[in-house]
Amino acid sequence: MPSPQREFVLKWWNEAWGDGLWAASWSKSLDGLTAAQAAWRPPGVHGKRHSIWQLTLHMVFWRESWLRRAATGQKPTKDELATLNFPEIADTSEAAWKAAHARFKGTQDRVAKALNEMGTEADPIMYFLPHDCYHFGQVNMLRGMQGLPPIE
Repeated sequence: MPSPQREFVLKWWNEAWGDGLWAASWSKSLDGLTAAQAAWRPPGVHGKRHSIWQLTLHMVFWRESWLRRAATGQKPTKDELATLNFPEIADTSEAAWKAAHARFKGTQDRVAKALNEMGTEADPIMYFLPHDCYHFGQVNMLRGMQGLPPIE
């Protein structure tokens, strides 16, 4: 049984995905995006502005890294940090975006399970709630910059 603090974070984690936390839900923020919309990057200094797809895979990278670390103690390598933290998107097909989206959903479920079942080694995972809320603010700003309707 998780601690009351973890139960609170788990509740918000699940609400952020499904209903939103007084902001657009994470699932609705990604659902329905095309690969082109997910891959779009705003104009600016190359490499300094990220796409929705890159932000999604950035969150996946850290979720998977911390889940692995909680289970095995293994930290990401310098090479993994350099290539997977905000990865360049080589395959911008609809199938590749669908796979990235599904991978994100998978980590959503695995983090919820870890928060519910794992001991103190999973405590750092609680910090994904504010981390991911921050990045979903970016996701929804990028949606707006593309003229997509707001999430209701």
